[in-house]
Amino acid sequence: WARLQPKPGEFSGDWAERYENMLDAAEAIGINVWATMYDDGVPKWFDNEGGLDDDENFVRWWPRWVERVADRFGDRLDGWVPFAVIPKDAPRRVWTDTWEILRGGDGPVAASLQARDGFGGVTSLVGEMDLLGVALDTLIDDEAEPTDDDLRLAGERWEQALHDAAGAVDGTTLIVSEFTPHHVDPDVGGRLVERFVDVVDGAIAGGLDVSTCFLDPAIAGPDFPLGLFDRDRAPQPSADAYFAAPPATDDD
Repeated sequence: WARLQPKPGEFSGDWAERYENMLDAAEAIGINVWATMYDDGVPKWFDNEGGLDDDENFVRWWPRWVERVADRFGDRLDGWVPFAVIPKDAPRRVWTDTWEILRGGDGPVAASLQARDGFGGVTSLVGEMDLLGVALDTLIDDEAEPTDDDLRLAGERWEQALHDAAGAVDGTTLIVSEFTPHHVDPDVGGRLVERFVDVVDGAIAGGLDVSTCFLDPAIAGPDFPLGLFDRDRAPQPSADAYFAAPPATDDD
């Protein structure tokens, strides 16, 4: 958001072109692209007007932003996770407007909630989402050396979160909308992803409808020294663990 819209209502031509180039590259090698329109950063002009903490500001500007993105990129995208995690205190109208703008398009729309916050309020979103996104914490300190017990307990919590989400929205497909295996040691990152993959595969084998998983970040950068790939695009142990997993469906 901050990059694409440095001024109210206006797109940055350079950044819009950069994202279009990314979409062209993805299409050329058969990668389906989903869009998240808010993760963490907001434009300075929006923040100056109160940011996400000002309900009136949020309700006024957010749907305009969604509409601009949908108009510019919508026919190139395969799905939407509008918020990496829907802000807990966001006015309901923010999500309703998002759904009204994006519904009926080619790609599904996922409502993503933080697992640690629970899914008690998700019933208010049913009927205004195609998928329920579950954002999972790794539950492992990014500098600690986890034991086998640490990994087992983390996996049990991830599994419980998926079952809690499925119980909150019976019959709705789940996606793991965020899982970030931060760690200073690439080998530990690989172990985290391996455990994560085992949990998701087990959930699917147990009858849960979990279709898509997003790992963040894919490529290491200044803020995230570790990703699936390092800064030279070489695969990390976490990539080996993730891509060794069988696809959830023949289409994924």
